[in-house]
Amino acid sequence: MMKIWMKIVMAACSVGLLPAAARASEPLPSITRATLKDSESEYQHSPLCDKAELTLWTCQTRKRMFSLCSSKVVNRTGGYLQYRASEAGKLVLQYPAAKTSPAGLFTYNTFPNGNASIEFSNAGYRYSLFDPLRSGSSILVLPPETSEKATEIACGPNQTLQLNYTMRLMYDAGVWVDP
Repeated sequence: MMKIWMKIVMAACSVGLLPAAARASEPLPSITRATLKDSESEYQHSPLCDKAELTLWTCQTRKRMFSLCSSKVVNRTGGYLQYRASEAGKLVLQYPAAKTSPAGLFTYNTFPNGNASIEFSNAGYRYSLFDPLRSGSSILVLPPETSEKATEIACGPNQTLQLNYTMRLMYDAGVWVDP
């Protein structure tokens, strides 16, 4: 029965009877009304982020540090997200190079189990900052060549991509896939 239903929906989309994608719903008021003041103490500060910036996510290994930095307010017309990586204290990657609106550059996903992720592509590599609700975070780097192996970097727990204010920033910036 499900296969028949899917064929009907696909046919309706192809002839324009239904929109190809449903419009994203608006998040709960606890997210849309969240303020930085409510959860500022929950965010860890990273040395890769300026004092005037918010560290949305961070990971440190023995030799490397990775952080997602942002302006304290981000929306579709202003503010920015920037992923930064350092090795032995030296900045080795900054994406995007300029502080610019994140729309079209980053994708934010939430999952029914409370997990969240931020994804982006740079120089053919696909990066996923994964933040599980109940365990350690990780970075998954998928190379452009399918013959190369993906790299996963284990991190400590963050649980900052699930904070209401982070979710509000992602929604306001237009990078949340479907709240």
